[in-house]
Amino acid sequence: MLTTSELDHDTRILNEANTLAKSFQLTVVCRKYPKPSILKNPPFLVRQIDYLHFPIFRLNIFSSFIYLIKAAFKENPDVYHAHDLDGLLCAYLPALLKRKILIYDSHELWSENYPFANLSGIQWLLKPLERFLMLKVKIGITVNSSIALALEKMYHKKFLPLYNFPLMRKGTKAKFKLREKFSGKKIILHLGAADEGRGIEQMIEVASFLPLNCALVFIGGGKIEEMMKEKIRVSRLEKKVFFFPSVPPEEIIATVEQADLGLSLTQKVSKSYYYSLPNKLFQYAGAEIPILGSNFPEFKKVIVSNGIGEVIDPSKPELIAQKIIEMVKAPNQKKYRHDLRGLAQKKYNWGIEAKKLLKFYRALI
Repeated sequence: MLTTSELDHDTRILNEANTLAKSFQLTVVCRKYPKPSILKNPPFLVRQIDYLHFPIFRLNIFSSFIYLIKAAFKENPDVYHAHDLDGLLCAYLPALLKRKILIYDSHELWSENYPFANLSGIQWLLKPLERFLMLKVKIGITVNSSIALALEKMYHKKFLPLYNFPLMRKGTKAKFKLREKFSGKKIILHLGAADEGRGIEQMIEVASFLPLNCALVFIGGGKIEEMMKEKIRVSRLEKKVFFFPSVPPEEIIATVEQADLGLSLTQKVSKSYYYSLPNKLFQYAGAEIPILGSNFPEFKKVIVSNGIGEVIDPSKPELIAQKIIEMVKAPNQKKYRHDLRGLAQKKYNWGIEAKKLLKFYRALI
């Protein structure tokens, strides 16, 4: 398994790795990050690959790719399982020259992704690059049926929709005692990194329309966290908006269940984002808190069809605030939580997807 992600906090990769390690010998080759790993005795081998570091971002990334490709050549697996387009790029040559099966596990619709600043000037390369690399791919995995259908239409190869359902853990205590810190307040939570296109700026604007008995809590750090903290200071929202660092996967449910409402207000900035289905939706459902999400196709399948929250235009802060105020009222909370009771265990837990993944691999090898 090959990834450039920070393994400690990528619950999808960790869930897949832990599942496959029960039936197969598994090695995860990943980029080494500055912070020491917090993984404790994983049931698979982890090879963190260090590389030459450069002050220029793109040189730094290129250097990490070269070292990951070299590391992938040193392995001799039956299957190279590449996560995302950058992982696929690193696994392509080793899989081709060693004549091994190559699986593409795409967490996004990369050819239609958000134009991040670090992709400026090279965004146009993603589509032809993915098309070329797909020539070697035997079969794919992706995060939902909408993206699976889009990828199958583009590349005429089968993609398994494998959803980012959480691993249900019991008895793990939360480090952050949100109920104690925000006693008497309604806790409105956004879980996950503060990155571009995820509606962080809009949510901060929402706070200006919320009453003082609401605390808007962000957990997960992120690339634009400092910029957003400055926006909070300028807008004088320090008593309403709060940032906390990310928590380990085993603490997520215990942390989230302290909230009154979970937000997932991805913006319609690309086709990939429009068809997305963030992990946080299932983590909210696992913690049995109501959800307010974007009015996108995959969001509706989870939120509206199960009656566990509402969807809304994610670009309208004042309307979002009105919807939040309505959703945290006691009668509405009672209704949502009734429909949430036991839902994740029955329908949205990783155990269901684990069986699909093992069946997929046993048919392949």
